[in-house]
Amino acid sequence: MNKITVFMLLFLSAFSMFSQKAVLSFKNEDVSRKTSKDAFTLSNTVTNDLTILMVERKDVYAYLFNSDFELQSQFQTELIKSKYDQALGFKLTDSQQHILFSNEKKTQFAVLTLDFKTKKSTATELDFDFNNELFIEAINYKNKLYVLSSTSEQVIIIREMTDALGFKTVTRIPINHDDVNLRERKSYSSFSFAGTLKTNIQKIDPRVPNAIEQTSRANKMYQYDNLVFLTFEIEDIGTLAFTINFDDFSHSTKIYEYPTGKLGDLKRYNSYMSPEYFYQIASSRDEMRFIINDISGTPIKEFFVKKDAHITFKNTPIIQEGATAVPFVNRRELEESSKYLRKISTGDLGLTVLFQDNHYYITLGGNKEISTGGSMMMTGGMVTAGTTHVVTINPTHYSYSSYTSSKSTYFTSKFDSDFNHVKGKVSENVFEKIKEFSHNYKYITAEDVFFHNNQLYFGYFDLKKATYSLNAF
Repeated sequence: MNKITVFMLLFLSAFSMFSQKAVLSFKNEDVSRKTSKDAFTLSNTVTNDLTILMVERKDVYAYLFNSDFELQSQFQTELIKSKYDQALGFKLTDSQQHILFSNEKKTQFAVLTLDFKTKKSTATELDFDFNNELFIEAINYKNKLYVLSSTSEQVIIIREMTDALGFKTVTRIPINHDDVNLRERKSYSSFSFAGTLKTNIQKIDPRVPNAIEQTSRANKMYQYDNLVFLTFEIEDIGTLAFTINFDDFSHSTKIYEYPTGKLGDLKRYNSYMSPEYFYQIASSRDEMRFIINDISGTPIKEFFVKKDAHITFKNTPIIQEGATAVPFVNRRELEESSKYLRKISTGDLGLTVLFQDNHYYITLGGNKEISTGGSMMMTGGMVTAGTTHVVTINPTHYSYSSYTSSKSTYFTSKFDSDFNHVKGKVSENVFEKIKEFSHNYKYITAEDVFFHNNQLYFGYFDLKKATYSLNAF
């Protein structure tokens, strides 16, 4: 290896390391050096203060930083009862921080209140029962906490957590559309009421890369600041989309019809939604249609794949990740379009959209249940990385954990702002940079990926150094 090669390797390594910036670091000598830990954050969108909570078994170490990452207060307390293992969201006031927890079934709720002035906490079990309603999701907006639920009559109810730690109803939204009688359609199931009460809506953070396992779900929720979109794929009809504005709770409903095939009947459908565009993907073993519509549903661009033709608009190889037919091989590249179409059309179809550097990076693919040695593995299941607390309260961390353990078949394309295909390599995304950075640290736990003041951060605790560090990416 000559000197120039060595220099280039050192330069590239340094460039990778300096693509992130360390913003704070603090020691905690009171925690165990051997036990794994959880961590999650509360971002104040009004003052830009940041709360970091590190959890070791029942102990909670709470830290409050101002907008310049200067420590304002810290104290140690205890976590809420163990049965409340799901952190759903938070409400922030001038003096207190309220974190809403629930049991796994979302039928019992409690609030952990942190007071950084008195350096004390209180746990309050809520005397609240959804009765026949089903918890859907929690939404944080402007330091307020909203809880969405659904009735058996298919009505969405939005409630706000009050200062008295109760819930007041702010609006009711009928899940209906003039063109479709949803209650008469057996194939339509926006929520699960039979058996275990469990919402089947996947929360999507559109600011970061998302794995196909997430976006291939039939029912999704996206939050763009004050706008929340709920989308449901309805067999044989199209995508039913609800738009809710959390500034005034106005809402609208629209159905985007599924595209038809050019060569025959299409078998699989899915979509992705943003405030400006509605993206559709549909496929069969013979073809795939990818359509970009404006928000009204008018097509503005389309790309087409045939089984016997080369895919001209892809920037990466066709990649299959997860279990393959070859033992101990978890990633391989596919050459033929026919293999790609066959794999994505026998599972759950999906697409992801990421806008960065004035370009759109769009991933098209699918995932399916894979048989591995007689046992069945659902590729879209709960991630093992991260904790229950982090996953439920922070969809960004869930996206990171899912992305770095992807099991699907896909390719990625790059487009300009007018959705013209741009040739060339796809640049490394932020999750890949974080993953590469974290590999340099052997003894870390309490990993968290989150947004604060419109900046993405990666936090972790180094067991060997007993130090928590936070880096901006």
